[in-house]
Amino acid sequence: MDSDAPLLDLIEGELVDALRAAVPTDWRVLPAEGQTTKSLGIVLYYEQGDLVTTVNGGPVPSGYLGVEFTLTLAAPEADPEKGTARVTRAVTSLLPALDAMSSLYWDRAEKVRLDTGETTYRLAVVSLSRYRKPTPTTEPDTEPDPMPEEA
Repeated sequence: MDSDAPLLDLIEGELVDALRAAVPTDWRVLPAEGQTTKSLGIVLYYEQGDLVTTVNGGPVPSGYLGVEFTLTLAAPEADPEKGTARVTRAVTSLLPALDAMSSLYWDRAEKVRLDTGETTYRLAVVSLSRYRKPTPTTEPDTEPDPMPEEA
């Protein structure tokens, strides 16, 4: 039923808008699929993943669907010490912003060093999407049913 479909067509755009509003203006927020970029600054990549019915070990509230996203926060420095210091400062700025988003949940930020030398933090987050309210397919019947004929 199309009218019962989750608002998936909106959820990624809403998350990206919220991320861009929450992070420092010198950060870049980019889709992870099909692109990586060399940058002199912090880049926050996002990628939509699976649809889930649990979040942080508990069920998603009735009427909602969880949508997983992977957020990857990357510092450009190839030097491990400098990269770790910079991305750690960045992630400690990002986490309170994520916590302030009422329909977004996360429980782990994993530090990863890429083959290219950059240090990153990867976060698996779940964003809740409310199902659309069903819309009637026909006008309500306001006429009473005729009474059966008496024999």
